[in-house]
Amino acid sequence: MSDSKTAQINSIKEKISDFIQKATSPQASEEGNKFFDYALSTHIFLLEIQISKTRTPKVIIIIDGDDGVGIADCANVSRKVGAYFEEDDLFGKDEKGEDNPYNLEVTSPGVDYGLHTFRQYPQHVGRTLEFELKDGTKKVGKLQSIEQNEEGKPIFQITEEYEVAEGKKGKIKTKYKPATLNFEEVKVAHVQISFKKK
Repeated sequence: MSDSKTAQINSIKEKISDFIQKATSPQASEEGNKFFDYALSTHIFLLEIQISKTRTPKVIIIIDGDDGVGIADCANVSRKVGAYFEEDDLFGKDEKGEDNPYNLEVTSPGVDYGLHTFRQYPQHVGRTLEFELKDGTKKVGKLQSIEQNEEGKPIFQITEEYEVAEGKKGKIKTKYKPATLNFEEVKVAHVQISFKKK
């Protein structure tokens, strides 16, 4: 990809990111605000913007919410983003002076996407997570609560799962212990899906 194309894509990402940040602010819903007609729910936040390198670029906006997001949230964001940038010529014009086409998709993060930002964690209190730490190690445990340390930085109180070999045959058993993780230690976390037999 050429430097000019990379610069163009980065500029588009910045424009969309700036719009979502301002449209989800409490001020956006105030009469007279520039974003009044495009105001979005304040519980929505942006995770990532992906733009393909294809002839007709595909813009994928990944969002989440403080209580999760549904199809209606994604549709609303897609509609508002599309409307706001309708006259912005995001990808410029062709030789005929017409807007270059692009496809827009707004989606929620899938199960495999992981938890990358602190704002994603509160909705998962009570669930079992696999924490991938920045030092390369992993921990699995139920997220019991989110607190702050003496410096005011977020910490996770978890019930950590660990395995030990017991008995003469060394049978592996899962045990549990309380543990504390600093958010700054965590690279990414994934929700563990449990399939319990009935």
